[in-house]
Amino acid sequence: MRSRKPEQTFSQDLSSAALSFTTTTPNDKSFRLDSVYLHFSQAVSETVTITLDSKNGVNYDSVIQEVVLVSETDYIFRPQGRSEFDAGDEIKVQCTNTGVAGTVRGGVKTSEVS
Repeated sequence: MRSRKPEQTFSQDLSSAALSFTTTTPNDKSFRLDSVYLHFSQAVSETVTITLDSKNGVNYDSVIQEVVLVSETDYIFRPQGRSEFDAGDEIKVQCTNTGVAGTVRGGVKTSEVS
């Protein structure tokens, strides 16, 4: 059985700092990553990285997706196949701010796996 969890959202002014957002999921529930989306207030050329932040520590963290955006205003990542994670794992979304301009807003959508 699968039930959608509330979307976790973020916002960052890229003129002041890069984006680094980590989800907060219940430590007793496994989950599936459904999607990650970002919308920028203006066209940007930045690198977006989506990482498994493993419950087992930094030595087990893994990059799920990394993409270099060039003059883009939107990015959506939907895993191909099943992307299930253990209770205690988190998803980290990062975006560089090399252009030092614009604001990024977005979210992470997950579902509980039982």
